Amino acid sequence: MFRILIDTDLILEALMNRTELTVDVSQLLDRVEPSIQLYLTNVGLEKIYAYATCLQNIHADIVIDWLREKMQICVVDQSIIKAARISSIKNFESAVEVMCLKHYQLDAIITNQVEDFTDRVNSGYIWRFRDLWLRVNLETQFQVSL
Repeated sequence: MFRILIDTDLILEALMNRTELTVDVSQLLDRVEPSIQLYLTNVGLEKIYAYATCLQNIHADIVIDWLREKMQICVVDQSIIKAARISSIKNFESAVEVMCLKHYQLDAIITNQVEDFTDRVNSGYIWRFRDLWLRVNLETQFQVSL
């Protein structure tokens, strides 16, 4: 099973219908995929709520409840914030997500902004959608062949 943290900005982009990845995000959230467990930070959830409340045609509470049903929530605590602060990752929100990935021992972060996560240590845990779908398909084929 892949334990995937979704970059908050990716969900926001899809919610605001601002990216060509809206279809990929929708497929991931709507797909019943036993090999994928989705995660989101509590800070990210609050950010999504804040933006959703600004929109007239979106009921923020419904969006948040729906996301909570689809995902596990990773709590950002003081130790995660401290680790993100001293991280070599320039984008602070991305550093927080990377520290959550490490703290919760997740497999990867899915994003459309790979460059925000560059830290020269290990970028193998930062995936685009094509990376995720490739790995899921390979895992499925591997399981079938067993």
